Amino acid sequence: MKLSVFTDEVCREDPGRALALIAGWGLQYGELRTVRTGRFPLVPDAEIEEFQHLVEGEGLAISAVSPGFFKCPVHDPQVRPLLDRELPRACDWARRLGTDLVSAFAFLRPPGQHQPPAQVIDYLGEMAHIADHHGCRLALENEAVCWGGTGLEAADLIRRTGSSNLSLCWDPGNAARAGAPCPFPDEYQQLKDLVAHVHMKNFDPEGRRWSLMEQGVVDWPGQLRALAADGYQGYLVIETHLNISPDMFALANPDLSDLERNTWRNLEFVSACLSDAL
Repeated sequence: MKLSVFTDEVCREDPGRALALIAGWGLQYGELRTVRTGRFPLVPDAEIEEFQHLVEGEGLAISAVSPGFFKCPVHDPQVRPLLDRELPRACDWARRLGTDLVSAFAFLRPPGQHQPPAQVIDYLGEMAHIADHHGCRLALENEAVCWGGTGLEAADLIRRTGSSNLSLCWDPGNAARAGAPCPFPDEYQQLKDLVAHVHMKNFDPEGRRWSLMEQGVVDWPGQLRALAADGYQGYLVIETHLNISPDMFALANPDLSDLERNTWRNLEFVSACLSDAL
């Protein structure tokens, strides 16, 4: 398993600082979501090229790209341009950045609706086909506000699509936020054959807020042991989502922002879990 961190979960305002910290923490990989002025790839080519030079300058590689596409209603007029123009561009840039993995979502889920319309399945199949045509793999991320909010819901969409080029970006924290009572082991045991990528954060259901990975409902030590036992060889990507830092921890790390401290703390926790799991 290869450990990565979202660059904008280290420093959102300055990709150069984020990448320098990631390299200084001894990591080899970062994951791309946003650059200085917006979300990849909906920014000028020159800005992505600048990011690429920063990555290369720190001796890092990119684990995957997260364009955030299709986190919109299925009938939104932006869907067609995203499919026809932006998804191919994201794939082409992903390959230039040294990865073939692109994540996506399965459209916003309207309140009160329980079954995805057929158009969701059709579009997922088309997304996977477009990504394949442009030399990339597509991973559907389970996301609370979208169809496929829990892991099992996302796995069902993938299986109904029937595409060999569509896998799961497994996010147990998102599954917990979507209402899954036990992302691990209950959900994981039923979807592990689809997992191609893993995003790592944790969630406090009682407080309805993100938490440090060692404190939320997701049993990350158990999940990491299971991934190791199942022979998972992909990336583990820290996605902290938490700006509040405990006072004593902040005092011990005065040169870091709250988000940077929390990501570093999550990294230390995951590294210790991996030492026990491997």
